[in-house]
This record gives sequence, structure tokens and C-alpha cells, in this order.
Amino acid sequence: MKKFLINTFKRSLAFFKKDLINQTSYRLSFFLNILSIFIAVYVFFIFSKLFEGSNNYLEKFGNNYFFFLIIGISISDVVLRISSVINTEVRNYQLTGMFEEIINLKAPIIELLSYSFIYPIVYSIFRLLIFLFFAVIFFDLSLDFTNIGLIIFAIFLTLTSCIGIAYIAGAYALAFKKGNPLSAINQLSVMILGGVFFPTTILPDWLNYISQFIPITHALEIIRYLFISENFLNTEVIQHFYSLALLSLCFLSIGLVVCNFAIKNGKKNGTLTIY
Repeated sequence: MKKFLINTFKRSLAFFKKDLINQTSYRLSFFLNILSIFIAVYVFFIFSKLFEGSNNYLEKFGNNYFFFLIIGISISDVVLRISSVINTEVRNYQLTGMFEEIINLKAPIIELLSYSFIYPIVYSIFRLLIFLFFAVIFFDLSLDFTNIGLIIFAIFLTLTSCIGIAYIAGAYALAFKKGNPLSAINQLSVMILGGVFFPTTILPDWLNYISQFIPITHALEIIRYLFISENFLNTEVIQHFYSLALLSLCFLSIGLVVCNFAIKNGKKNGTLTIY
């Protein structure tokens, strides 16, 4: 067990270093990404001024639309990045012929694909912190860090659901090679039904019902409440925690099953290396 953990850590570190070197070699691009975050925060700050004042839909968020937007945008940025990891990695493996080498080496494909999450998760969390840093320092956004432990746990559950969704999208890419409507569906559901730009209570009842099956809906409700309230938890937030945990478990389980199936089926039919 100890040897397994050590080997896993070494492989994880190797994948992280590889991706880090690749990304930081484009320094101008890295700087422009940080600048784009500041510009986005500034635009949302100006945009939020249009909705200042009392609003029934934003009342439980302190009628602060800037706060509502920043939390929504920063978390959705993490969600969409992590959800696309396996799909992107599968495309890279198909185009570069990596699958042939992996098969020849008899390396576990699902394990190697899983290491691809490490750098994107670290980078996404870094971007999340930069979003909040700019909002707090330059635009006087007030955040309460009393419940930071629960906020981190909520983000962990959110990442778990994203990894599951990424495996599902990756399975589609392995099976059908070209085009991946699941990525577009995920992006639309997150941005429109997930409560990123507006509370889900504003939606028609049937759309509001569908939104409850999207993990980010519950994640944003939890994180917004915990960042704005000194109270520990209430019944509504506990229910959102239960829903988020259940959805995360379901998506991760389904994702691992379908991705493993797609890999085995591709090996069996000899289509894994075909693009």
C-alpha cells in the first residue's frame, strides 16, 4: 500500500510538472489570462451597478448582485475547465498517437487520463482565488471567511462532480471520435440553469426542477450563503449539501463506468487509436 501511494504521488508530480512547464513556457499568455480576469471582474462590477437596490430574488444574498456574479463566474470557470479535461486529453492522445504507445506499454489508460486532472485543478483553484482577490482588493467586495472549511468541502464536492462529467464526455469522445455535444450541453446547463448569472428561482418551475440535477446549482447556493453569513448552517444549505454530495457520487460513478467501458470496447474493436 505504501509503495502504491509513493508511486502514485511520483506519477502525479511528474504529470503536474509536465503540464506546468508547458503552460508557463508561454509567459505572455499566462499574463494575459490574469489580465483577462481583472477585466472580467471590472466589467461585472460595472454591470452589477445596473441592479443596485432592493430585489426579492437577491434578498438572501444581501441584495449585492456584484457578490452574486463574482461567486457564480469564478465557480463556473472552475467547473467548465475541469469538466472538459478528459475530452481534451483524449483528443490529444488521438492526434499524437499516444494511445498506440500506451497500448504497447500495457499501461492503464484510465489511470493515465486521471493524472490529467492535477494541473487543471490546481490552475482552476488559482484562478478562483485571483477572481476573489481582485474583487476584494480593488472593488471592496466583502466576504466572510468564518465557514471557510465548509466552503472548501463544497468546492471539493463540486470538483468531484466535474471529474465525473469529464469522464462521461471523455467516453463520448472515445466512442464517437468527432464532435462532442455533451460539452456544449454541459456548458449551456451550467451557464443558463446553474444559477451563475441569476437565481434559479427566477426560472419557470419546470426549468427550476431540471436545475436541481445540475451540481453547480447546489454548489453556488452553498458557497454564496457561507461567504455572506456568519451563521454555521441552516436547513436549506444542509439540503443543498446532501444534493451536491449525491450528485457528485452519481456523476463520478457513472463517469468511471462509461469511460472504462469505452476504453475496453475501443481496445476490443481496435478503434481506440482511430481518429
